[in-house]
Amino acid sequence: MKLNNDLAKALNDQVNAELAAAHNYLAMAAYFDSADLPGFATWFRAQSQEETQHAMKFYDFISKRDADVTLAAIAQPTQTFDSPTQAIEAALNMEQAVSAQIHALFGMASDHKDYAAQSLLNWFLDEQVEEEDSFRNLLIQTRAAQNDPWNLQVLDKELAARPTDPTPV
Repeated sequence: MKLNNDLAKALNDQVNAELAAAHNYLAMAAYFDSADLPGFATWFRAQSQEETQHAMKFYDFISKRDADVTLAAIAQPTQTFDSPTQAIEAALNMEQAVSAQIHALFGMASDHKDYAAQSLLNWFLDEQVEEEDSFRNLLIQTRAAQNDPWNLQVLDKELAARPTDPTPV
C-alpha cells in the first residue's frame, strides 16, 4: 500500500530530524573530547550512532511503502558549551522535541488510518520514553557533579563503559 503523500513528507522530515540529532550528538562528543572527558564523548558517539539507526528505520519504512526518501541539508550544530551540564540540557531538550515530533506523527498516522505507520511509531514512542529517561538521569548525575573536575572524572569513567557500536534497532 502506497504511503499517503502528507504522511510521507512528515516521515521524511523525521528522517532529517534524526540525522540532525546524530550530527548534534557527534558535535557534543567532540566537545567532550576537547574537554578531556572521553567517557562522555564515547557516550555521545554511541548516541549519534543510535540516532543514525533511527533515521534508517524511517528511511527503510518510507522506501518499502513506495514513497521517495528526501534528504535535506543539516544545520551546523553547536559544538561549544559553557559546561557539561549545558550540553546535556541541550541534548535533553532535543530529545523532548523529538518526542513531540513522534507524537504528532502518530496522530497523523491515526488520522490517515495507516496502521503500519502506527506500528512503526509505537516502537518510537517507547524508545523516546527511554531516551528522555536516559538523558534526564545523565543530567541529574552531571548536575550533582557540580562541574567539579574530580566528580566529572568519576562520572566520565562510568560513561566510558557504554559501547560505541550499539546493536541495530
